[in-house]
Amino acid sequence: MCEHDDCSKVAKGLSGLCMAHGGGRCHHEGCAKLAKDCTDYCISHGGGRRCQHEGCPKSAATGGSQHCIVHGGGRRCKMDGCSKVAKDDTDYCKPHGGGKRCHEEGCPKLARPGKRQCTEHGGGRRCQYVGCSKGAIDTTDYCRAHGGGKRCQHEGCSKPALAGTQHCRPHGPRCQQEGCAKPAQARSTHCRTCSTQQQRADGAEEARPPPRGVDFAAILCGIAEAQKAEEEVNKPVDV
Repeated sequence: MCEHDDCSKVAKGLSGLCMAHGGGRCHHEGCAKLAKDCTDYCISHGGGRRCQHEGCPKSAATGGSQHCIVHGGGRRCKMDGCSKVAKDDTDYCKPHGGGKRCHEEGCPKLARPGKRQCTEHGGGRRCQYVGCSKGAIDTTDYCRAHGGGKRCQHEGCSKPALAGTQHCRPHGPRCQQEGCAKPAQARSTHCRTCSTQQQRADGAEEARPPPRGVDFAAILCGIAEAQKAEEEVNKPVDV
């Protein structure tokens, strides 16, 4: 039993205290989280079941799995040919309709974590700017129009940064195609136009039949046969 005064709850582990009075806590210095399973540490500090894949330090997925999500643990999407993780209490991944959906009639979007609606229909945190009802971006208190979300890192610029980059479109990386000064797409070295043209060119190159090389062996063989035929023609006939 818990050793705390007047407490009759069950003590956790070897601490002598129940969870309410500090028992069963992570042994990592300064951590107050609960220790997982039969270990002395929380999940963040190495406690609980770990992935059995060689060299992987991640936690094993819930449901008795021996591996983390990346290495095949957890429930998988039941759509044919899909190996992604099934979301929440559904049998499918997000792209195939899994996960909690917005409760607004006719809306197929995903509901915000802990909410019944998507961002557009009132789910999630709202922008704190007076009179604005848009969703707050990332961990900020405002929508993108009112200063929320990641901003451009260029000195003196306050425009929103493009997805996957640290800069806005005018201050972002430029297309690497010779003669093109358009902004490059996120996680790409070319703009959309040049990328499309390159893909079309690659497709045309693949579709084009390979050039026929000169078959010298066939030429030599033909020459030898011609010489043999000429010898047969010129061969003297016995009378």
